[in-house]
Amino acid sequence: MVLKRRIIVLLLLLTPWVVMAQVDDAVELWVDEREDTWVSDMNDLLLQLADNPVNLNDTNAVSIIPFVTPFQLRSLKNYIILHGQLLSEKELLMIPGFDSMTVALLTPYVKIEPYSPPPSLTLSDLLSRGRHTVVSGIGGTVEQAQGYENGRYEGDNLRALFCYSFNHADHISLRISADKDPTEAWGKDNFYGYHLMVSNLGRIEKLIVGRYNLRFGQGVTLWTGFEPFSLLGESPIRYGDGVRPASAFSEQGWQEGVAATVNMGRGVALSGFGSRHDGEWFGGGHIEYRHENLILGATLTLTKLDDSLSVGNYTYNQDYFRGDRQAAFGIDALWQVGRLTLFGEVAVDHKGAPAGIGGARLSAGENSIGLTFRHYGPRYHNLHSAAYNMSETRNEQGVSLDARLRLPWAMTALLSVDVHRFPSLKYGVYAPSAGAWLRGQLTRQFGRSVEASVRFSLRQNQRNIPNIDSVLYLGEESARQQLQGRVKVSMDPWIFTTRGVLSWYDAEQTAGQKGWLVSQEARYSTRQWQMALQTTWFDVEGYNARIYLTESNLQYSFGVPMLYNRGLRTSTVVRYDINKWLNLSAKYTLTFYPGQTSIGSGDAMTDGNHRQTWHLQLRWKF
Repeated sequence: MVLKRRIIVLLLLLTPWVVMAQVDDAVELWVDEREDTWVSDMNDLLLQLADNPVNLNDTNAVSIIPFVTPFQLRSLKNYIILHGQLLSEKELLMIPGFDSMTVALLTPYVKIEPYSPPPSLTLSDLLSRGRHTVVSGIGGTVEQAQGYENGRYEGDNLRALFCYSFNHADHISLRISADKDPTEAWGKDNFYGYHLMVSNLGRIEKLIVGRYNLRFGQGVTLWTGFEPFSLLGESPIRYGDGVRPASAFSEQGWQEGVAATVNMGRGVALSGFGSRHDGEWFGGGHIEYRHENLILGATLTLTKLDDSLSVGNYTYNQDYFRGDRQAAFGIDALWQVGRLTLFGEVAVDHKGAPAGIGGARLSAGENSIGLTFRHYGPRYHNLHSAAYNMSETRNEQGVSLDARLRLPWAMTALLSVDVHRFPSLKYGVYAPSAGAWLRGQLTRQFGRSVEASVRFSLRQNQRNIPNIDSVLYLGEESARQQLQGRVKVSMDPWIFTTRGVLSWYDAEQTAGQKGWLVSQEARYSTRQWQMALQTTWFDVEGYNARIYLTESNLQYSFGVPMLYNRGLRTSTVVRYDINKWLNLSAKYTLTFYPGQTSIGSGDAMTDGNHRQTWHLQLRWKF
């Protein structure tokens, strides 16, 4: 269920509403430890899958689902070859690599029906099988921040969005989007996104014009867009899906231009890409060979900036990239040997600085264990790298051990331990440093209606002592701990979820902080109405002990509020399905801080001890 950097999270507000309840809690600790997540990219992909569920009997299409591993996909293919096409989702439990958790995660995004290869694309097929979706929304805060009143913000406090998409399940994807954020003036500095993708046309696997992401190998050489799933207890193996459209409203990380993947035959696929935006020329290619249980790939990237990138000469950034040109080359591999998965990637940049990651995972039924090693050189420079890491894909060495165990009495234990070091200086730590991260979760199912879990996280690292009156930079050990308990009770049409969180922060010199949070949520779902009501009480002494809260949200309006100080937060989300094509959603939140006369600081400060937000969205499918 959970955690950190790439997780199964963001199975957000998709239909059905009940499914959302099963995974919202996963967001909390994931974002808690990694705030720069590519939320909108993952949300966008899952929304597309929810609108267009994948037929499990079409094994080529199944590979698009981000939490289906190559081992599971191979097992599914072999099962269909031996026993014929699936007739029920229950059959998945008979296939090696699939367990009850995986099946539950798949449910919102898959279907089972007879499959035959699609016919050649025709105009009538395009018109009959194509699906249009229009989403429009608006929202904002009730209270006015100082920046609006003193004229420092050019625009108003409204966020408005629009997205039109057309999807033909087998061949075409088209999307146009626009987004105005608070503080922006209408028509000025707003975000606009677009792409046109054709796929499965002869030897052309994918051809994209517009904005796209590139995800190859383990991410050491090239990975843009959202970071992939890595369930607590699962190894951080990447399953790169190559060229993909960028999300509708992600304002960074994507490329803009043309990208394509061509099937060359004999298991070889060739991808090429070129991009030009924000003062950067970017291009390169990837070649991949697939044969039964083996995947081999090689990637080359070239980057040219209009202006030389320069950074200030600070103590911590002597090894940072400076210049206007970059290049990287890498080789990746993934090999399935029975129940053993071996994976890895090594890369060098244009100056020969190395980086690499490798590991193995052994699965046996619902039990598995994995070991991963990584070594990213301090001088490895790659603006488009995003491999598994604790900080960034440079200046880091580490080893992680992950395990998942099925225990008696309907219990499941998940464990992850990561020990790492940073051999050179980094931001906030002006000396070589080290750290560790321990995560664990124990879950028990009581019948079909009650699930209880306990989750613990301990993050240790080193940091500069803040505000020290000295010309020397001194460091200290710090530890951030969090304990969360959750009980979920399902009584159709209601789902009740109670969460309690304790948080501690300790350091050698800096004052410690602690906090707690209690949250009660109730969800109600019928064929036309879905409602989520949540009340949260919190008392957190400061930022270092902050707690992230998982809430229901609207499509394209995902957020995880960070709570500290003392207060009460309530949120209400309502969705009404007017008919099978049209639905209307609304959200209102109120956060109350007793004893305060203002909230925030600077231009973002609002007067009073409470803050209200609202959002409305209309979704039309035809």
